Amino acid sequence: MADTDECDVLVVGLGPAGAAAATAAAKAGARVLAVERRQSLGGVANCPEFIPMPLGLHARADHVVIQTIVGAHNHLNDGTRADRLLPGCVVNRDAFDRALVDFSRVAGAQLRHDAVLAGLDADHSEATLNQEGHSRKVHYRALVAADGHASMVARLLGLPPLKKMYTRRYRVALHWPQDAVDVWITSRYPGGYGWLIPAGRDAVLGTGMEEQIAHEALDDLHRQLAGAGLVGSKILGQSAGTVPVEGLRGKLAFGNILFAGDAGGLAHPLTGAGIHPAVVSGEAAGHAAAEWATGHLGAIPAYEAKMRGQFGETMARALIRRAPLESPLGDELGASDAGAGNWSVVRGAFEP
Repeated sequence: MADTDECDVLVVGLGPAGAAAATAAAKAGARVLAVERRQSLGGVANCPEFIPMPLGLHARADHVVIQTIVGAHNHLNDGTRADRLLPGCVVNRDAFDRALVDFSRVAGAQLRHDAVLAGLDADHSEATLNQEGHSRKVHYRALVAADGHASMVARLLGLPPLKKMYTRRYRVALHWPQDAVDVWITSRYPGGYGWLIPAGRDAVLGTGMEEQIAHEALDDLHRQLAGAGLVGSKILGQSAGTVPVEGLRGKLAFGNILFAGDAGGLAHPLTGAGIHPAVVSGEAAGHAAAEWATGHLGAIPAYEAKMRGQFGETMARALIRRAPLESPLGDELGASDAGAGNWSVVRGAFEP
């Protein structure tokens, strides 16, 4: 017979959204159990990422910040470049994620890794976890689903999978230091974009697009920038992943279950940027879940309304901009117009 635990708030997933949710709920006085299916708690090793200025407060731990950023270069389809202020910093993603997890632990959340969600009885607020060969039942008052775009919570609720974009990254030497990120949203990257994020003496080059063409597109971007002398020709490291690109889920809350971060579709549909909305939605979901657990029945509907009010319009505009770029014939189908107007959309991916 499975052992049984009880908590006020169960958080599934301990990436940025889940860690932020666990911290917020614990600070609000809730009994929090946060579980992560991976064997270790943290992000992607050797994977620098840009975060906007407001999130810099979450990067105060040692060895998190690699360098500061003051702006962005948006390379348009007509060959021009739009430069804008975009204050923020580049962080070591593994250290950043670990710092967020540490915040939740200090706040009082109980954390478990290598714990897999194996079952969910939403009608009775009961989850089944498998950990180290043992099965445990967990009764919760509210559940925050922060388990990524391939959310097991969503799957167990019978929700459809989110449309995704494939990302691929190279870490290379940066020959000319810079304090701005570069973004390419043109017909060369149908349905996605390319980017360069400076990270001290190194840089991360990446593409986000359809899987079958992402490899070739990134190789082309690397050759172009290496040929110009901006980056080194040697690939020092590489990684790949996927992000959701269809915008917010139709619903972010199902009874006492709230979706946050990528699990809720809270990643920018055009660029895939998701750290900022993950932390913001995680904090809001954790706070709402803690309030719900104490009898505030309007807390969860208020969370849904808040997230749609904060992110809905930006994501809707991005989906419109994304449509013509999804075709390899983007130029003929209007990608030039999309590229020329994409700066406000790109900026919205990073700013609060």
